[in-house]
Amino acid sequence: MPCTGVYATPAQYNIFMCSDLDLTDPDILAQITEYLSIAASDIQAVMSAAGMCSCSLASWTTAYLMKLNVIDAAVLQNCPCGNKLSQEARAMWLEWINNQFELIRLNKIDLCGGTGTDYPAFGSVEQSLTEWTTAEIVINANARMP
Repeated sequence: MPCTGVYATPAQYNIFMCSDLDLTDPDILAQITEYLSIAASDIQAVMSAAGMCSCSLASWTTAYLMKLNVIDAAVLQNCPCGNKLSQEARAMWLEWINNQFELIRLNKIDLCGGTGTDYPAFGSVEQSLTEWTTAEIVINANARMP
C-alpha cells in the first residue's frame, strides 16, 4: 500500500539535506524519524485525495516520494535537525512542494504511472545577500534581455 509508512530514511534525509548528522545518536535518529513520519502523512493525504492509495506505484516514484518526504520534513515541518534553511529558501521550497502536492491531487502527476499530464519541475531564481550580488543579478538580467 503506497499510503503507509515513510518514504525516506534518516540516512537519506542526512544525505539530501547535506546535514552531516551523527545517525548513531539515538536522539537524533528518533527526531528525524518522527519528522519524516509526520511529513509522510501530508504525502499520504494528497495521494488519498487523488485516489492513489490502492495502485501499484510507477518505478520512478520511489525517489520522487523520498524527495517529497525529506523536503516536507525539512521545510513544512521545519525539522530542527541538520542544516537550517533561510526563510527565503524555506519559502522557495514551500512553494515547490505545494505545487507538487497540487499536481498530484489533480492527477497531473500520476504516481501510478498511467495518465499524468505534467511532471515534477523546479525553477530557481538568483538570490542576493549583498549589494554586490544585487548589482550582478541586475547586470545578468539585462544581458539576457533582447
